[in-house]
Amino acid sequence: MVVLVLLSVFVARSVSHTITFLDVPLWVDPRRDAELRCQYTRQAQDPPLHSVKWYRDTNEIFRYTPQEYETRAFNNTGIAVMNSSCDSRSCVITVKPERGTAKYTCEVSSEGPRFAVDRKSSNMTLAVLPEYEPLITGLPTLVQAGEQALVNCTSDYSLPAATIDWFVDSEPQEDPLIVGVTHVSGADSEGLRASWRTLHVFPDDYVTHRGYLSLRCRATLPTRPPLVRSMSVRLYVASRPLISSYMFSKNNAVASNDSRRVHAELTFWTFLLLFMSQVPCVMK
Repeated sequence: MVVLVLLSVFVARSVSHTITFLDVPLWVDPRRDAELRCQYTRQAQDPPLHSVKWYRDTNEIFRYTPQEYETRAFNNTGIAVMNSSCDSRSCVITVKPERGTAKYTCEVSSEGPRFAVDRKSSNMTLAVLPEYEPLITGLPTLVQAGEQALVNCTSDYSLPAATIDWFVDSEPQEDPLIVGVTHVSGADSEGLRASWRTLHVFPDDYVTHRGYLSLRCRATLPTRPPLVRSMSVRLYVASRPLISSYMFSKNNAVASNDSRRVHAELTFWTFLLLFMSQVPCVMK
């Protein structure tokens, strides 16, 4: 029983320093340095911190040894460590992102005799930003009442491909015709992809007194911070009140002409009947 208790205590204390927080960006902009953050803690009675190491995949790229007051960057691994700030609670480094996806690991170890180790890992992928704003095509000059417009938005090539959202008069569009139908192209020679999404607009579903609907396409890349680019256009809609007034005036004109024609015909037949009633008298 005593052996089991001692074993439990040993296992419980086998990791003196515990990593409480690891922050590695999922996507990074290649034009900016990426910040990697590792936070850790220990109990008061545990051994002091021995070292903190950072790895890119299986290669050690940085080491912090507090007992020796030393920090060391291993830039011969192909990844450049630009800056660092480490102490007994956290270790933050900034690196120059590389193309592709890599796993970054923070490893924290305590002083002997056990030199207990804790480690956590997370992937980071380089993002290639689009060079141009999204492009809206297919916009008609004017949409009549009862018609629909199909407008397309295409995002520039990027890595990863952008997510596209449509807005009509600042309201996000949740129409079943457009939800879940963002298309992504095949990869080009550099691995970049374009994306596009079509909006089905039914002017009869909207109330506007301006004579147009404001359409906005938003392309978002999940970088940190997220990169958002957008383009806005106006979809002009034929004014139904003007059409109704025109039709009302036209109908009134037709009705007025018909009334005048009927009146003329009645006048003619009345005159003819009066004339015929007088004919016998004349013949006598």
